[in-house]
Amino acid sequence: MKLPPMTAIRHFNAAAAHMSFKEAARELCVTEGAISRQIKLLEEYFGCALFLRLHRGVQLSDEGRKLYDATDQALFQIAQVSAEIQGGVSNFTLSVTTSFAIRWLMPRLSGFEALHPNIPINLQTVTYPGTAQSRRFDASIVYQLGDPADPAVSAPENGELMMVEWLLPVCGPVYLDHHLAGKKGEKSALSLQDLKRHRVIFNEPTGRDWRSWAMKSGDIELSLDRALKFEHDDTAIQAAVAGHGIALANLAYVSNELQLGSLVPAVNIKALPIGAHYLVTETGKAGLTHVETFRDWLMVTVEGFKVEISKSLRSS
Repeated sequence: MKLPPMTAIRHFNAAAAHMSFKEAARELCVTEGAISRQIKLLEEYFGCALFLRLHRGVQLSDEGRKLYDATDQALFQIAQVSAEIQGGVSNFTLSVTTSFAIRWLMPRLSGFEALHPNIPINLQTVTYPGTAQSRRFDASIVYQLGDPADPAVSAPENGELMMVEWLLPVCGPVYLDHHLAGKKGEKSALSLQDLKRHRVIFNEPTGRDWRSWAMKSGDIELSLDRALKFEHDDTAIQAAVAGHGIALANLAYVSNELQLGSLVPAVNIKALPIGAHYLVTETGKAGLTHVETFRDWLMVTVEGFKVEISKSLRSS
């Protein structure tokens, strides 16, 4: 069996994972020059370029992508087997979107760590679902647009429904008071027709949640060309708290702000189900002790949180 230089493979894998020689050097505690030399050695071995050197960084060539898909899986499996042979418990590796990690999972993860200190969690956050598909995980928490109660909406492959995403337009109380000032009557919120005169805040560049919500609410007219655009729910929520406009927020993400009063409902409409989060178990990982332990804890925690959300839905 003829294998390429394994040290070079390790350096290549780190560089491919980060798409950065600098970040790979930091991970492996070597110089950036050492990464470059090892990759050059590997390219000479294969007789082709594994990376395309660009003005602002690098990207994998077709041959590099093929090699990375193989080496990443192989190194992950070696690490898992090594831990088992040494008598330890394998790390639980979880991919999760940045917003879900910041707004829901991280505040609760200490509960799992307290119950299961012998199961270390390796958390990999991604901006959008699917941006880390070449990495190997035990499981992923993914978001999918579409109400799971709709028969036309199917769960992702190997996916188990965690929680429905209930969306509600929210803004800071000062913003709302300012725009209600001088209005006749005792209005406590804007009308749906008022929304077209206000700046909405996107939690991702395309505004897909706002578009789905507007359609589901009866083709509400919005001024989307004036939208303030962010790439994360967290930054969109903070912008709303600061009074920059109206965000469409997941109740699971803003329950604290609503309780504290730093956010208030912007319109008199009940929260609507627009999408859902699912726990997707990697093929072949279902049944592993550390995977099932995390899954059981997660689902129990979710059920407890659903009780809180149901109270919010009744009052919204």
